[in-house]
This record gives sequence, C-alpha cells and structure tokens, in this order.
Amino acid sequence: MKNIFFLYIILIFPLKALSQSDKIKIFLSCPCDDDFLKQNTLIFDYVRDRTLSDIEVFVFEISNAGGGKKYSFEYFGKNKFSNTENKIHTDIEQNLTFNESREVLLNTYKLGMVYFLQNTDYKDIIEVTFKKGEQAQEETIDDSWKNWVFEVSGSFNFENEKSINEEEYNLGLEVDRVTEMWRLRSDFGLRRSLKFFSGDDQDYSSERERLFYSGSLVKSISDRISFGVFGSYRQDTYQNYKSAYNFSPALEYNFIPYDQVLTREVTLAYKLGYNSYEYLEETLYGFDDQRLFNQSLTLNLRFREKWGSIYTYMVASQFLDEPDQRRLTINNNFNLRLTRGLSLRVSGYFRVIRDQINLPKGEASIEDLLLRQRQISTDFQNRISMGLSYTFGSIFNNIVNTRL
Repeated sequence: MKNIFFLYIILIFPLKALSQSDKIKIFLSCPCDDDFLKQNTLIFDYVRDRTLSDIEVFVFEISNAGGGKKYSFEYFGKNKFSNTENKIHTDIEQNLTFNESREVLLNTYKLGMVYFLQNTDYKDIIEVTFKKGEQAQEETIDDSWKNWVFEVSGSFNFENEKSINEEEYNLGLEVDRVTEMWRLRSDFGLRRSLKFFSGDDQDYSSERERLFYSGSLVKSISDRISFGVFGSYRQDTYQNYKSAYNFSPALEYNFIPYDQVLTREVTLAYKLGYNSYEYLEETLYGFDDQRLFNQSLTLNLRFREKWGSIYTYMVASQFLDEPDQRRLTINNNFNLRLTRGLSLRVSGYFRVIRDQINLPKGEASIEDLLLRQRQISTDFQNRISMGLSYTFGSIFNNIVNTRL
C-alpha cells in the first residue's frame, strides 16, 4: 500500500493584516455546528445573504450504512472566483463524539477552501503541513461485524397529578446490513400506554398497546433499478388488529443515477402485497378476519440545492379484492430561499382515505373519542404549516456571543 498521508490545513488569522472590506465574503449553509466552522476560519467574512457572497458553500448530509452520516461540501465561486467550483466529502462515524465530529467537518471545510485561495494573496497566510504515516503492507480490512449494525432502544415515561396518571414504555430493536449491492433492514418495536383520569363523578382509563415487526431485503440491479421484498407483522389495539401480516415484493426505478443521491433523488416504486388480518372486534363490514391483496405506487422526490430543499412523496394504494378500498397520500416539505433575505417554509400532508376496512362495528363512545383508544372513521386527513422569514440589517455574522 502506498504511504498514507494525513493533510492538515491550518489557516492563520492575521486579522490586522486584512480589513473587513478586503476579506473574502462567504455564505455558509451547513446542517451542523456552523458557528464552530465560522469562528475557526475568521480569515473570511461570513454573510447571511448568499447574493452578497464571493463563495457559496452548501453542505448536504445523508445517513450512511454504518449509522453515521456522509457530508458533501459544495463550493460555488462568484465575482473574482467566477467559474470556480469545488466539491469534497467526508464520513462521520456513528460513534464519534459531537466535538470529534465538528473537528472532522472543520478540517474538510478548510481543505475544500484551499482550492480557491491557492492563486490569491491569501496563499501567503496559509500554512500546509503533511504528516507522513508509517508504511503499511497491503492488507484487507477485517470487519468482524461483516457490515451488520445493531441498535437497541428503550424508554419509560411516568407522569402523576391529582387527577391524572400516565405510564408509557417503549422498546425497540433495529438491525441493518448494507453493502454496495444489498440492503437488509429490520425493525422491532413494542409500545404500551396506560392513562387514568379521575373526575368529580366518573373515572376514565385508556390502555393502548402496539407490537410490530418490519423487514426488507433489497438488491441493486443497476445504478437505477432495485428489487426488494418486504414483510411485516403487527398487533395494535388502536387499529383493531389482533394480528396483521404483510408480504410484498417491490420494484424501484431511480430516474437519476444513485451517485447523485446527496443532492437529487427521483424514484418510482411499485409494490404488490398479500395481507392477512385478524381483528380484535368484528369490523363495520362484518369480518372477524380477512385475506386481501393490495398494490401501491410511490413517487419520491428529494432535492437539496443551493436555493433550498424539497422533499415530497406521493403514495397511491388499493386493495385488489376490493377496488373501492383505496388511499392517496401526499407529503411535502419545502424550504426555499425566494430572494435576498426572504425564505419560505411549507410542510404538510394530504390524505384521501377510503380503505379503513379494520374499523370495529358500533358507535365510538365519548371515552374512545377523548382518549383516542380506537381509530375513528374519516374520509380525509390533512395538515399544513407555512411560514415566511425576512432578515435585514448587517450582512456580517462572524461573531458568536453566548453570554447571559
């Protein structure tokens, strides 16, 4: 193996040598501790509006196979840096501390910025050091876990007042294994909630329990096509399921090559499933159990660009045995920079519901409605949140002050 080199870029900050007007103006957008990056690179001036910058830096993150995150730094030059772009990425391991993670991001950010400074007057105030690692022999990395990642979780919540008593516990287990060609995922969870309410004339109690397991195995056929099988099991007192099984093969097509997934993703997936239901109570349609086939089509769009981000997906599903039993779900999240200082944030979901075959027969009681002990019939479910923000004033944002 060739010598391993660790490159440490140390930016010296002779602030007296550079006036604020002489400094390069940077717009930095990072889903991280960006104040830490700014305070350790005060050779630059940081502006809050990208239209006022000389270099725009956008950082995108996505979860990786090991449970950590992959960060991609994208640099876009303007003014005297016109037609200059750069891109660099790094991986943050799951077991790194917060401080270790931001040090890795800082070094990556500096390394990407040197590309812009190498042919400017700034080159005289940059110090580059190489640390030569010991020579190593060609060897294969031995991963004793063979790409398997496990996560165990649990929580217990207790609240007690004069007239209210609540207890809730959650247990969870996730097992993942990801390679270049395969992805295996499994998720197990148990949730139990007990609530007691004491009134002047009457006491109320609510008990909800949910047990579920889901798993999938997906094979990458090419950089655009994947095939997978999905399975699940659940018990849910709220949804009237004594037991519910599902098995579904699926095919997905990615309209954009997978190597661009950090910034752009457009996929279309078709799933055909077999379902077996056993109900706690007889349903509205007179069934104690059912065996049904269903199909679904899912369109997924995700864009992370310098103008903001968009994430939206649409799912249309239908029971083949009962074509009138169907559902349409649209979920949207927008975060857009409209113009200088003005940003728009919109999120919401819209559901057209025609497939509540699991609803129990009989009228829901006041207790069921207030305590949400069981699912209630509805034709739709919608939610929308919208906000605007406008920032004006000083364009610089270098200073961090956390005093009381």
